[in-house]
Amino acid sequence: MQHSVYVETALPRTKDRGADLFVALLRAQGVHHVMGLTGGAIMEGMDALQADEHLEMYIFQTEPGAAWAAMGYARATGRVGVCVVTSGPGATNTITAIADAHRDNVPLVVITGQVPTAARNTDAFQETNIVEIAAPITKKVYYLNRTADMPAVLHEAFRLAKQGRPGPVLIDLTKDAQQAPVPPEAFPVPGASVSAVSSAPAPGLADAALEAVVACLRQAERPVIIAGYGVVLANARHELQRLLEVAPCPVVHTLPGKAALPTTHPCYYGMLGMHGFYISNWLVHHADLVVSLGSRYDDRITGDPRRFAPQARCLVHFDIDPAQIAKVLPERKLGVVGDLKDTLAALRRRLAGSALDFPRWRRAITEVEKRYPSTYARRPEWLQAQYALEVLNEVVRQRVTQTGQQVIYTTEVGDHQMWAGQHVALQDGWQFITSSGQGAMGSGLPMAIGAQIAHPASLVICLAGDGSLRFSEAELETIWEYDLPIKTLVFNNDGYGIVRMWNHRFYEGRETGVIKRHKDWTLLARGNGFDASCVDRVTAPADLAAVLQRALAHRHPHFIELMTPYEECLPLMPPGQSFNEMIL
Repeated sequence: MQHSVYVETALPRTKDRGADLFVALLRAQGVHHVMGLTGGAIMEGMDALQADEHLEMYIFQTEPGAAWAAMGYARATGRVGVCVVTSGPGATNTITAIADAHRDNVPLVVITGQVPTAARNTDAFQETNIVEIAAPITKKVYYLNRTADMPAVLHEAFRLAKQGRPGPVLIDLTKDAQQAPVPPEAFPVPGASVSAVSSAPAPGLADAALEAVVACLRQAERPVIIAGYGVVLANARHELQRLLEVAPCPVVHTLPGKAALPTTHPCYYGMLGMHGFYISNWLVHHADLVVSLGSRYDDRITGDPRRFAPQARCLVHFDIDPAQIAKVLPERKLGVVGDLKDTLAALRRRLAGSALDFPRWRRAITEVEKRYPSTYARRPEWLQAQYALEVLNEVVRQRVTQTGQQVIYTTEVGDHQMWAGQHVALQDGWQFITSSGQGAMGSGLPMAIGAQIAHPASLVICLAGDGSLRFSEAELETIWEYDLPIKTLVFNNDGYGIVRMWNHRFYEGRETGVIKRHKDWTLLARGNGFDASCVDRVTAPADLAAVLQRALAHRHPHFIELMTPYEECLPLMPPGQSFNEMIL
């Protein structure tokens, strides 16, 4: 394996510049890993990062790769992900990841180099006003051109990234600030701790709302819980399971909320929304009480909001951000503002001794499941994506029974992502990381890199489509360079499967730019450094299990191309429609 080499010069390197102070302040914030790509306006910063013996810096092939990897790191750990890139195109190349972090509530600090202060607003080479570009999609942006401001800016940036509803912060760091001399007394004291950030509102604010939720649950006959990504973000999965002990409501999940509850839990009923199973959407459509835990009630769940959950007397919305509660259907909502880890525990205490049970509701659910099972039309002669995921589930289960590993799935974006949301089996504590709010192609592979860096011992599996992987394929070289044992499965159905389906369903069959047939993916993997023994192509269903077993048996990267047929990604609730218009 090849690894990046830092060449030491004969001259000793002094650590007395603004860039060195900046790096020391990153370390003081508890940063251990940085994802980056160098360039002219950030060279001092990169030099200081490389020279710091306490930080590990990973170099990517592209700025989007570095930014998405920082996202994967943040989502896998709950800590702030850090990405460092240069000015101009380097900075603008991070915008999609920043927008996704803003939408999906990911704590991220992006540090961009910038031209010297004296060159500001002169159209200097690679000068771009990234502060104004990024402002609408960040919690805050900083133009940092004085070393004296660095301690306050770094402290506030990391606090904001984590506080309340997490999100991205951008620091635009000028070249002259990186180069400026800094006296020794300006550096933070080694080992100084950073005070923990509290995300919870003041105690007692949710008490009245929780009492109202208790009353609603006691009156309900057909309740359903929607588990959103907020459950995972708040590290409240245990609290959700404890709540279900006293209030055994059926639980459906959003796409990013898939890891909120193990798929074997008796209250688990799968993914709802546009590509959710029939039973999941039926539950919400017929419920008399809907309780959303950290989910936005966005359009991919509600469809036509005027017809969403028509029998529900109340929509309960737990969220840490009151602005989210006010965005969709506020007139029907009972909002509970607070950190889910706290509010779910408080709700359980209030329900203790209530002995809630919903036998008629459970019987009705069982009858519907018999008529509309959560499955697919199996074609034994095809290597269908759904079948491949079922085989993967079993091979992974066997592997972790032997190793005891935790498992982290990431996905790219497309029909494989929806099938993963439907069919991937998750055990308690496993993770499922995907771009949901932006649905950004090119995100899954670098997020897998960030997750693997964060958890070296975990089994990290990236599920990708051949259309989406085109946006991040360069980072295969990064995986091999660092010998990261990520298992990458590419579902090759010749292009953009979901858009192709929409072409057929809603545009009279006119296919516009959706067919992609000429890339040799196994050759591409080898061209990015993968040894031939770590690259496979599977065409026959009977061959799949053995290939997966071999890939999971070693601790090196492995790339598998699955030759899957084009199929419609069903079920489908057409955009702007409701449960009654579902296509099965």
